[in-house]
Amino acid sequence: MNAAGESHGLSLIQIFLRLAQLGAEWVMWLLLAMGFIAAVLVFERLYLYMSTQVNVTRLARKLLELLTAGRLDQAQELVKSGRAIEERVIADALAMYTEGPDAVEEIVQASLIKERQRYERSLAYLGTVGSNAPFIGLLGTVIGVILAFAELGRNPKGGLEVVGPGISEALVATAVGLVVAIPSLMAFNWMKGLLKKRLANSDFLARIVVTQLKRKNPPIMRSGYESDSDEAGERGAGLVPAPAGAE
Repeated sequence: MNAAGESHGLSLIQIFLRLAQLGAEWVMWLLLAMGFIAAVLVFERLYLYMSTQVNVTRLARKLLELLTAGRLDQAQELVKSGRAIEERVIADALAMYTEGPDAVEEIVQASLIKERQRYERSLAYLGTVGSNAPFIGLLGTVIGVILAFAELGRNPKGGLEVVGPGISEALVATAVGLVVAIPSLMAFNWMKGLLKKRLANSDFLARIVVTQLKRKNPPIMRSGYESDSDEAGERGAGLVPAPAGAE
């Protein structure tokens, strides 16, 4: 039983050694392919983020001015053709302006979810590359070290001149993994922070719209009693019966 187990274990080791004989070059090509895709996505996302910037302070002042003056059509025209996340969210909010504050708040939340998905597209890939590329590079280094010591086993009288070149080449895989991972992770964190800021700006502008709408249509508050004039008016309309003995 023990001999069978040892034979089985040895066969597994031999399988992995044969796989290692393929070398670490495929790891390098894999890292280069991951890095190329990450670079393309970074430039594509960077263009989206930079080309859709908007002056939030100026937009907020203009929006407040138009809504205070009751010029809803001009406020809608202000953000109608905008590509920025802030403009698109406010355009959706103003489209529901006449439906009341509750409807506006609901459409704002839905619009924020939609825009978040639009701006987060491909960021997951950058985060994955930034987290895993060093480990893939380390795999290439381990494979290279295995091959270097295998070469030393075939040349037992050899020293550093036998394993040195192989180990130095193996360490290149780790270096390439770090070169791919660091920019990807930096871009991922920067874009996530920028997206958080843009969503906060959108929420700020949406609150201006909701506040103006609530000021325009304040909730009707009824107390437990009515004034004499209101009661007299309702009596005159026949809504409230006159007390006994009153003419």
